[in-house]
Amino acid sequence: MFELLPSLKGVLVSRSFDPALWPVVIHSSGTDLFIGGTALRAESLRHTTGFFIDAAGEPRCPTTDECHPASLMDSARRVLVTRIIAAHVTGGRALVRVDAALPQTTAIADVAFVGVGLTGAAMADITVVDTTGHRRTVHAELPAGAIATATLVIALRPVADRAVADQAVVGTHGPRAASPSSCMESPGGRR
Repeated sequence: MFELLPSLKGVLVSRSFDPALWPVVIHSSGTDLFIGGTALRAESLRHTTGFFIDAAGEPRCPTTDECHPASLMDSARRVLVTRIIAAHVTGGRALVRVDAALPQTTAIADVAFVGVGLTGAAMADITVVDTTGHRRTVHAELPAGAIATATLVIALRPVADRAVADQAVVGTHGPRAASPSSCMESPGGRR
């Protein structure tokens, strides 16, 4: 399309944010994202590792290691700002390593790349690898440009802790019928 209309090459595409996935109001300006008056790219450069933010865009704790669910704006819905330390894009998929540890009881609801325009972006599977080596994948907008030096903003959602959920079922309703998750271990592994 840019070959037909070269004047569109410099046009920036604005990103929209689904309020069902993002617990804070985010708006884009150029290639940066803002929460309130806070520019997320500049704020990420002020921190040594990723950090959670509140609804005003203010950091809630200096590092993700020091964040506790009770200290966040809402333990059920979190937003993490982190720098990308390495990225590999191939075949419409991306593997992105970030400088923060994501809480174990969360999954990724959505991601947004800061510092990279959306012109030419496409929906893709994006696997985020945190500092502990855990991987989480989300289907989201992947920018066409280089993303290795970008900032990544991650909307997290809680996932049920399997052990707590199993214990709650047994505690309230007595022992439950055998299911694939409650089968006994066999010498060759789970049955």
